[in-house]
Amino acid sequence: MAITTTADLTAGQIAMVGEARFTYEHRAVWTNLVTRMTLDKGEKSKYIPKFGTVTANDLTDGIDMTEAQLLTITGTTHTTDEAGCKVIITKKLRAQLKTDGYRAAGKVIGNGMGKKIDQDGLTLFSGINAGIGTASNTFSLDYMLAAISQCYGQAEPVPLPLAMCIHPHQYHAIQNNISIPATTTMSPEFQSAALRDYYRGNEKLWNVPIFIDGNIAADTADDAYGALFSKQMFIYLVGWEPETWVEEDKSLRGWEIGIVADYACVEEDGTYGRYLLFDAAAPTS
Repeated sequence: MAITTTADLTAGQIAMVGEARFTYEHRAVWTNLVTRMTLDKGEKSKYIPKFGTVTANDLTDGIDMTEAQLLTITGTTHTTDEAGCKVIITKKLRAQLKTDGYRAAGKVIGNGMGKKIDQDGLTLFSGINAGIGTASNTFSLDYMLAAISQCYGQAEPVPLPLAMCIHPHQYHAIQNNISIPATTTMSPEFQSAALRDYYRGNEKLWNVPIFIDGNIAADTADDAYGALFSKQMFIYLVGWEPETWVEEDKSLRGWEIGIVADYACVEEDGTYGRYLLFDAAAPTS
């Protein structure tokens, strides 16, 4: 008896294609925590001056003040560079693709550009002048407090506001400190709020907001640089914001869909914060 199976009628079957999904990217936070500047029309770079200090001296009644102080100024100059990416969708592919090819390409390249800008800024953490922690150490609230105290106590105090940005796996150690009552003296109200908003970036300790960023890269030993820093420590200098375009290439029988931005992520003052070098291995408990 002949039995017809699905294998016999493969040529007559249509494969159902579901709605396309996209690879998720980590939330980019660096540009929201730093000083943003824009190159004005006709400018190729931005010069940022900084005045020095003067010394006040004791005076004697009736004696002329003769010790004039020298007013000094130093500065830094920053310029921007272009970055971008593109994809090409052929006319044939567009006709045969169920998902809107333009929309899909726009979302993918936009995510890619956002990730690059964020990573360019995060790599500056390792260049901060001074820091807390060493490779393989586990992060804790004590280290955060030490970094804050150093920022307040140095010769030129770090200008407020401060913010802390660390890897999600490093942040796990903070949650352990907060969530276990026997290991903390924090009030139950704070513990409840911190646990309820876990991973939301809303926690504030010692008036310093905590942000996590999965774009922070760990090295081969699973150590990573976070940072506690002033908004004035880094600058996001913008020549122009990310711009997208769609251009038809008739000889190619397709469309180029691209994005380009002109920017720079720079450290303006390496003393306005502390790097945080700690273990960032995936937690298991």
